[in-house]
Amino acid sequence: MSRFGRDERGSVAIEFAFIAAVFLAILFGTISYGFQFATRIALSYAVTEGGRAAVAGLSDQERTQRAADAIYAVVDAYAPLIDRGGISLLDPQWRETEVGRTGDIAIEYTDARFTFLPFVPAIPGTMRVQTTFVVADPSG
Repeated sequence: MSRFGRDERGSVAIEFAFIAAVFLAILFGTISYGFQFATRIALSYAVTEGGRAAVAGLSDQERTQRAADAIYAVVDAYAPLIDRGGISLLDPQWRETEVGRTGDIAIEYTDARFTFLPFVPAIPGTMRVQTTFVVADPSG
């Protein structure tokens, strides 16, 4: 009976099991957050590229088409991370302002592929990314 109280074989494995569960939760939570953060950055980049491309258009219709083409080109470049089927381009809003023609380009993105950890918060149902740009006449 006294030998049973002194035997410490296997205690390290039990301690590792306690620590490993916490460590793995932190590790996979960090990885999941990294995926979500990278998705948000990629979507912001796509909308920004859409705004840059739209500036080259001569009409509102051409600007809208150029913006959509640029957004989908960026989304396709990030294909493993962003699902093209989850992107919806909102109708761009064009208006005249005192500095020139202003446009708002926005996309909405829905994706539930990264909700594999129940204790890590997921991306909200729909993520909206928007940019505003000005097409100014340089001649004044």
